[in-house]
Amino acid sequence: MENKKLHIVCLDVPFPADYGGAIDMFYRIKALHQLGFNLTLHVYDYGRGKHNELNQFGNVIYYSRKRSFLNLFSRRPFIVQTRKNKKLLDNLLKDDFPILFEGIHTTWFLENSEIQNRTTIVRMHNLEDEYYRGLKKNSSFIKQFYFQQEAIKLKKYQAILSKATYILAIKDSDASALKGINSNVLVLPASIPDIHGRFTKVKRFALFHGNLSVPENESAAIWIIEALKNVIDPTFPLIIAGKNPSAKLKKICLKEEIQLVENPDEKALFQLIQEAQIHVLYTSVPSGIKLKLLSCIYSSGKILVNKNMVIGTSLESFCTIANDPKEFKLHYIGLMNDALTNEEFEERSVFINKHFNNARNCQLIQKLLIQADKQEVN
Repeated sequence: MENKKLHIVCLDVPFPADYGGAIDMFYRIKALHQLGFNLTLHVYDYGRGKHNELNQFGNVIYYSRKRSFLNLFSRRPFIVQTRKNKKLLDNLLKDDFPILFEGIHTTWFLENSEIQNRTTIVRMHNLEDEYYRGLKKNSSFIKQFYFQQEAIKLKKYQAILSKATYILAIKDSDASALKGINSNVLVLPASIPDIHGRFTKVKRFALFHGNLSVPENESAAIWIIEALKNVIDPTFPLIIAGKNPSAKLKKICLKEEIQLVENPDEKALFQLIQEAQIHVLYTSVPSGIKLKLLSCIYSSGKILVNKNMVIGTSLESFCTIANDPKEFKLHYIGLMNDALTNEEFEERSVFINKHFNNARNCQLIQKLLIQADKQEVN
């Protein structure tokens, strides 16, 4: 590969890196830039705005996302159909450089014959049909209908991945599922910010953190409050921390005397994560990898999760796993009198540094592009 030029099609504006998908995209872009890639970023903006911070990585082109309700009736998934933009295709066809599609959301033009003649990589953030089925569980009737229809469309639409040169899954179990569509599936762990945790003395409190404006996270917080409501002790409080909690969650926290930390800045949230004796995490959606779990692993606290949070992630050994509210409660009581050892912290740190090194992991993309380039020459 004579020149390291690469198009990256981003499903959303990847800055600020303040939620899972944006974090994964932003730190991968940063790592690829540090590896010497000349990047052109194609970015869908539908509310997050333009950010000069992205300009340091290369040329940035913004596109609108057409979220008309009429797109709900397309045979393609709404998340794909609304990102169909002829301007993107025109820009991609100005050269023949490789393309990294971030998420199945951005793959509309994989159907284009000229694009199929290029080296194309699709980074799968989730098995999106499973993710949307999971979202259905805690939604209103109208949203349940939308999520169900989107899941059906996504399951069918996944066949488009056979047109890509390579697929990059976020975890092993996702890769296994995708190999039935495309044999060239590899695992690329999530790209994450540098974590500078250190072994420290914890304080007697439990923590759930996340972007509370996301319905999945709000539902998780409410589930945890309900599961633990009879064992939360004033001397060992449960703290819920995160961005933009709803009026509903605020009311529940007030009623149950749960401390709610609204919109903590990065420093305050980091301190909470580092000092919590117990991290409690729950998800009803067994897809992708939860980046908040990684930040908890690089702390000095014990971690209590349900099975969906860790399935297929290789992180199970660092967590206590509960399968229902009763088990969650029992394990929580036990962890109130337990503490992480320095040796356990070091073991977790070594694992994170080994498996979630952005620069080393993103060399996989470089190797794949070199491999594809050699095949074209031959």
